[in-house]
Amino acid sequence: MEKALTTNDLTTLAPALGADAEQVAAEVAAGISQLIRYADGSRIVARVEYDTNGGELVIVAGAGRDAPGKVAALVEQATRRGWSVRFHTKRPALGRMLARLGFTESERVYRYGGK
Repeated sequence: MEKALTTNDLTTLAPALGADAEQVAAEVAAGISQLIRYADGSRIVARVEYDTNGGELVIVAGAGRDAPGKVAALVEQATRRGWSVRFHTKRPALGRMLARLGFTESERVYRYGGK
């Protein structure tokens, strides 16, 4: 896991990061989120959040090949630690892929103006 996003990382992750690229890069630099680089060029940014229910692995962004396999491996690691897993996406196809891995939709966000 790396502490800084390179230009290549940002280019790879750009579709997933959208307008949040600067914020996510700052979180990685601060150690809040972690960048995972895969040998096939894929990238995932994730962090762990803790509350009274324990830990939750948050998959912040990802891009590259074999998303189902990579997400399944992260879910397996989180499960071993007793963590839940949260994944935000605006992409319906990714939601369907996550459903096949056992994820369920838990919220929808609606905005007016601003962002």
